[in-house]
Amino acid sequence: MMNSVQTAWQANLKVNTVLVNHLTPEMLDARTPGGGYSVALHLAHLVGTTKYWGSRLDEARLGGLPNLYTMREDLDENDIEAFVAETELTRIRQVLIETAAAAQEAAAEAPEGFTGTLPHASPDALLIHMMVHDAHHRGQMLLALKTSGHPLPDEDAMWVPWKE
Repeated sequence: MMNSVQTAWQANLKVNTVLVNHLTPEMLDARTPGGGYSVALHLAHLVGTTKYWGSRLDEARLGGLPNLYTMREDLDENDIEAFVAETELTRIRQVLIETAAAAQEAAAEAPEGFTGTLPHASPDALLIHMMVHDAHHRGQMLLALKTSGHPLPDEDAMWVPWKE
């Protein structure tokens, strides 16, 4: 049986999936004002961060999962342009779901009191941190879409998973 954090993790994944399902290839290039991340790069970062922190809990389960970006070797990793984000929506959705499932499984199967090399108090604290992180980047993506003139996903569809 899932605890409340695990249930919330599933709702968070559903919200992320609603957003990805709304996107078109043209929307992936939308950027936050001031030259921030593109929507595609926000998604790559969202998945990459879950993979990174989750692998510190269970390297075997998450370490080998794919990234949603490649690195340009001619640029420093501190340069936002060094990251080339995946733009195939089917692949983005697949990796998003696969990474979220692996992180949830790692947290659920962690022995009592085990945190691996996480700077979190518990595996549940990791999932909560990632949900807050996801919400921040969803907001950034919605801002990028709105300021670029793209339609936003249906507001009810974005909130329904949290109400189920």
